[in-house]
Amino acid sequence: MTLREKIQLLKGSLSVTEYFRLTNHKLHKVGRQYAILCPFHQERTPSCFLYEDHYHCFGCEEHGDVIDAHQKLKRVAFQTALEEIGRMAGLNQYQPVRAPGQTGRIKNTRKETE
Repeated sequence: MTLREKIQLLKGSLSVTEYFRLTNHKLHKVGRQYAILCPFHQERTPSCFLYEDHYHCFGCEEHGDVIDAHQKLKRVAFQTALEEIGRMAGLNQYQPVRAPGQTGRIKNTRKETE
């Protein structure tokens, strides 16, 4: 499995909506979507809309996926964000795998339960 496929697996394991719910943001139902008070600027009414695969704030134009959100909110590096989101998504022991000359690879050691 390539790094790109592993990142897609990780993104598919935790939706943006669920990420913001887990990080204690108050979700407001707006039609079929959810909105939150944007964590990237001060506001009184929710303008940051959450979708399954991304978020977008119509106030400050901030947008991205679950990994971007975690990096920006927690101020962590990409590799750290992958590992922390892996744990949040229940992909226990999401460990970095580094071979000579390669960086940023992740290994899914999640145990399948049936």
